[in-house]
Amino acid sequence: MTHQRNEPPPFMNFPISRRTFLIRAAAFAGCLLLPPLRPVLSSPKAFPPEVMAARQALLNSYQNTLKSFLSRGQLPIIDVEQHWGRKVPLTELLAKMDRNGVALTWLGPNERNGNVSSLEDCRQFPDRLVPTTIGGDGPRWHGKDLSLIQELQADVRSGAYFSMGEFEARHYISSTNNRNIHMPLDSESFQGVFQVAAETGIPLLLHHEAEDALLPELEKMLSRYPKADVIWCHVGRNRDPKTWTRLPTPEGVRQFLKKYPNLYFDIVQSGPGSVFPPTGAHEAILYETGNGSPRLKEEWRHLFNVFSDRFVLGSDVNPGRWEGYDKVMSRFRAAVLSVLAPATAEKIAFQNAWRLMSGENWT
Repeated sequence: MTHQRNEPPPFMNFPISRRTFLIRAAAFAGCLLLPPLRPVLSSPKAFPPEVMAARQALLNSYQNTLKSFLSRGQLPIIDVEQHWGRKVPLTELLAKMDRNGVALTWLGPNERNGNVSSLEDCRQFPDRLVPTTIGGDGPRWHGKDLSLIQELQADVRSGAYFSMGEFEARHYISSTNNRNIHMPLDSESFQGVFQVAAETGIPLLLHHEAEDALLPELEKMLSRYPKADVIWCHVGRNRDPKTWTRLPTPEGVRQFLKKYPNLYFDIVQSGPGSVFPPTGAHEAILYETGNGSPRLKEEWRHLFNVFSDRFVLGSDVNPGRWEGYDKVMSRFRAAVLSVLAPATAEKIAFQNAWRLMSGENWT
């Protein structure tokens, strides 16, 4: 379907403050005559009433979009990990979303463009794109610039955003970047991120290579901040079988999920046969590697069905992987969602992400 860009309503014209953005959003959504949702429950610390009303208004709009997909008999997807770099038109992103049944995208900006860029971009499609803060992917983050954390905390506390990140802890060099870094998870920077997540109920996305020696620092933070909802990105891959022996297996994931109720995973976007060049490892361990279409391994299918509330989908598309978006989403549908119990598929496709961004179970 060809997607026509909505003209931004008056309340979304910039420059305005984030607080004003949200207050005016309430007026716009009231005009949509959408059914109200129950109050948001997730935040340990409630935002001011006018901000809560504006967030609710935007959630009503997002809910209406999801219901429109369902009414057409299409299982909607919420893409929780989109690294938008402003290098292609937003209309191209919306066209890809429409083509792949992606109802909503958490639009994550890079450090260079800043948090407000997500608000500016989301105003163009306020029923499809979800404001998201920057992650830790730039020189200020890697340089442990605490003023960046203070800015991030202020923006999250404004109530204008529905998710944070992806924040890099341990990150390997990959095909689209040369970042070989380790920001310890118990560093002052990460303490600030986890603190504001716990305080506001806004989920954070985390990139942390699952080396055995690096798991304790994450476990410490999950225990210290039990009210911080953490989405650990890229479950289902193993980039170094020599040093990743504990977590990558379904049993290892199961143990983490049982121990830490505030932990969630997004499912790796890599396909069967993908190789991590530095180690030569076939990293996508979710799938059978025989001939024909990719097939989800039985032990992973069982894990997803048992812990159906704890997994979400993220394309992990950045400007360097832009052309792979269709293939990633097609694989999620054909190799993952189609083989799960229908109720599990609905949760992983959109309901779990909805709960994380809204504080509400899908109804």
